[in-house]
Amino acid sequence: MEGIKYLKIGELAYLAEMSPRTIRYYQEIGLLHPGKRIEGGIRVFTENDLQRLRFIKRLKHLGLALSEMHELADIYEIHKTNRRVLIRLCELLDNHVKKIDERINNLNRLKEEILNYQEKILQKVNQERPLEKEGVS
Repeated sequence: MEGIKYLKIGELAYLAEMSPRTIRYYQEIGLLHPGKRIEGGIRVFTENDLQRLRFIKRLKHLGLALSEMHELADIYEIHKTNRRVLIRLCELLDNHVKKIDERINNLNRLKEEILNYQEKILQKVNQERPLEKEGVS
């Protein structure tokens, strides 16, 4: 046990820039292994746990789903190589970009529909204005 620096959950949370509750949640869903217990039942974590949390945080910022994060973490655990993880990450990111492009296309279509609807409303408003001028002031 000498040479290994252990971190309590508060220290880990501070270094990983996330809340202890988030860390516990990641443990609950299996994204992070439960920390080792030392005397007094205190759960402690290692530098490897910190690196894993930082990796998870980067994946989250990239917009990956928890299931995708699980997959990448599992690949890393099995193969202990970044190359396999990076290859799969590229595949997941490609899929993510395709989904974003699809959303952009849907939003552009919706924008066009809204603009067309707005134009029709304005035409109707403009058609009714001359009647107002002729009517009672």
